[in-house]
Parts: sequence; structure tokens; C-alpha cells
Amino acid sequence: MAKWLGAVAVLAAALAAGCATGHVARHVTNAGGNAAANSPVADSTLHTVPGAPASAERPAPTKAPEPNHCARNKARQLVLVSIRAQHAWLCARSRTVYSTAVTTGMSGPDTRTPTGKYTIQSRNKNSVLTLSNGDRYNVKYWIPFDAPLFGFHDSSWQHFPYGSAQYKTDGSHGCVHMPLAAMKFLYGWARVGANVDIRA
Repeated sequence: MAKWLGAVAVLAAALAAGCATGHVARHVTNAGGNAAANSPVADSTLHTVPGAPASAERPAPTKAPEPNHCARNKARQLVLVSIRAQHAWLCARSRTVYSTAVTTGMSGPDTRTPTGKYTIQSRNKNSVLTLSNGDRYNVKYWIPFDAPLFGFHDSSWQHFPYGSAQYKTDGSHGCVHMPLAAMKFLYGWARVGANVDIRA
């Protein structure tokens, strides 16, 4: 009996020391279901609350769900672009079927992406886009919404991330650049006549 009481006292002292230092011994169970040796948990993974048991942990922060930008759409297909957010959402009525970062036109009177309501006018593969200054760009997908000047296309030459504020100085000449995977999806999904809404 004395031996058992001594073991209880040692265990109580160990637990008290663990609480005082911010470490708690936990049993780790291996894949076979056997309890492994106790292993201390580092301070960075333990969050104690005054008055709560030492093993209480603060719940992980939850990320707020992204709002449904397609919620009010009634059209069968809509490509919604936000210049401010540098983002596009592909909507099948009120359901978002694809979401992607984009790059729109540079700041300037001749390079801004036009805002307003349009429709997809055609769907083309392996096109060469030629600017008024003679510069030529090879694209795998070209989907105009205000031909011949403005449309959606991939941009293999772009050297900064889609969605970046760098579009203001290094963006397109008015078109909406999309990552290649997004353009491939848009080409396969959107029909000619699908609605396009480009918002500031």
C-alpha cells in the first residue's frame, strides 16, 4: 500500500511540474494500437486557458467561406470578372463552376479592360494576336467578347502571378488573361452567346 501511495505521489508531482512548465506528457499510439512512450508536447502546440485542464487546446481558426458571386445570376452561363479583385467566376445560373485569378488591362486610357455586359462571340484555338503596334502573341485559346480588340486568352509570357496588383503597370492591353488551365476549361464549357459581365 505504501508503495502504491508513493507511486501516486510521484505521478502527481510530475503532472504538477508539467503544468508549471507548459509541457504535458501524452500517450502516443502507434499504428498497431500499442501505447508508445510518453512524449512531451512543445509549448508552440499547446494552448492553455486559465482555469482549464492543461490538455485543453484552442480551436483552430476557421476561414470564412468565400461569398457566392454567382448567387444572383439567372443566365444559363455567365463569366463574371472583377477588375478590382483580379478574379473571374464562371457561373451556371447561381452555381459557381470555376473560379480563377486573372490579369486585366494596365492602367491607361488605351489599355484598360472595358467594363460592361458582353457575350462570348467565338471560341478559337492556336491563334496569333496582333496589336496595333505590330507586336504578336501566340495563344492556345482566344475567346473574344468584344472583337476584334478584347477577349479572354492565356498568356504564357506573363512573368507575375495572376491576381496580382502588378496588372496596373504590367497587365494586358485590355484583354483578360487567364491561366492556361482556366482557359482550357472556359473553352470547353462556354458556348457562343454566353454572358460576360466585367465589373470595375
